[in-house]
Amino acid sequence: MTHNKLSWIILLSALGLATGCSSYQPTKDVWKGTKNLWYTYASPPASVNYEEKGNLSVGDLRLSQSMIGIDKELEKFQRVMLNADRPPTNEWIANFLVNFPWMNGIAGVKYDGTILGQEPATSLKELDYIPLLYEDKKQRRTALRGDVQNTPLGPEVLLAAPLYESAEFLGIVVAHFDMRSLATFSQDADRLVILSPQALLWPGGYDFAQTPLAGQDWAKICRESTQGVCTNSHGKFIYQVRYIGNLPLVFAVAEADTFPKGNGSVDQGKAYFPEKREKLPPPPQPERKERKEKGIPIFGGDAGTTPPELSTPGAEEEPTPVHTPEKEQVEEKRPKTPLTSKPRPERRRTRVQERSLEGENVRIEPITRRERRPVQVKPDLNLPSTEVPTLPGGRPSPFGAPTPKPEKPSTSTPATTTTPPQDMLPGGRPSPFGTHKTTPAPETTPAAPQPPKSQEPATLPGGRPSPFGS
Repeated sequence: MTHNKLSWIILLSALGLATGCSSYQPTKDVWKGTKNLWYTYASPPASVNYEEKGNLSVGDLRLSQSMIGIDKELEKFQRVMLNADRPPTNEWIANFLVNFPWMNGIAGVKYDGTILGQEPATSLKELDYIPLLYEDKKQRRTALRGDVQNTPLGPEVLLAAPLYESAEFLGIVVAHFDMRSLATFSQDADRLVILSPQALLWPGGYDFAQTPLAGQDWAKICRESTQGVCTNSHGKFIYQVRYIGNLPLVFAVAEADTFPKGNGSVDQGKAYFPEKREKLPPPPQPERKERKEKGIPIFGGDAGTTPPELSTPGAEEEPTPVHTPEKEQVEEKRPKTPLTSKPRPERRRTRVQERSLEGENVRIEPITRRERRPVQVKPDLNLPSTEVPTLPGGRPSPFGAPTPKPEKPSTSTPATTTTPPQDMLPGGRPSPFGTHKTTPAPETTPAAPQPPKSQEPATLPGGRPSPFGS
């Protein structure tokens, strides 16, 4: 009976396991279906469709193809100017003009408008750098500053990098170019029109007066949008705004070739853009503390040289310090480098005066061990003897002369002691404890004579001689 019950229990357990496995199968199927729905609709895996080319219109495709070459050059130029946070050296200027052959020049301008230097030395266009000295409140103070100026030889684009020494504004490094030189990098320059709120930079092959771009308030349009469409009776222009610094540049192309052709001169924009602007004075600067020149390299000079124009007004009027012979001797020893033009503050004299060394190079020879001087014993030690004890090797003993021991009294006669008026310490000094009381030594009686020991060697039990003798 017991065996049958055990068999039934095992059979029921097996059926239960089989039933349990089959009950989870629908759940697995549902989970597989849920995963398929998730990866199909909620989170599809990333994939690249190389066959899809996008839905660009004819005008957008023309605009991207026409401005891509110019945009690459402007981006590279802007990155270089962002890193120009120090007055450039001759090497930096040479490399800059080689990397950007379409550049017309570069200049360094002080905070008050003074031109510290420029390359080339004489510019063909008369430019006003003072507007670039003003900080734009809508951007950070170290951001690039752009401007466009109309000249008799055509409009010029300027981009400046401000220079700061801590929080003090020193000036700007400004590079300028003509957009007509940069337009050669475009794949289809005849279909491209480039302008700014200040001037027409490149008219392309169109008659600018017949395009919908003429007569627009581009300063307002650039503030409100970055791309759009302009239309008139001849057709439609698509435009895109691209910034360098805080200067907006507008690139536009015609969607269809239905506009009249022009002569390609930038003078067509003079009727729609102001030629002259009000000349601004240099921006006001906070009061500067009187200080001497710092180690700032001059524009177009070698690293470590300082231009006199970068020094603060009033620094040249400081009185020359009075040099004493001791101060001149110390200053001659200091290495004179271009970066240490600012003198160190004079230290206050202490009570202990340093002794002056004779000569510029004084050699101090250390005392070797063999040349050690013997130790001299002071005469106030009051040694009992005039002879100074010595150690092996001839050196005097640091413990002085040994103190003589008192003689022992003889055993035949009783010892008698005499009490001195006051005990003395070794060296002849009186004892601070006074007189020491002594007791007479007890009388010693002569010992009884003992018989002489035998000279025979001692033996151990067994007849062996003792190793300890007799």
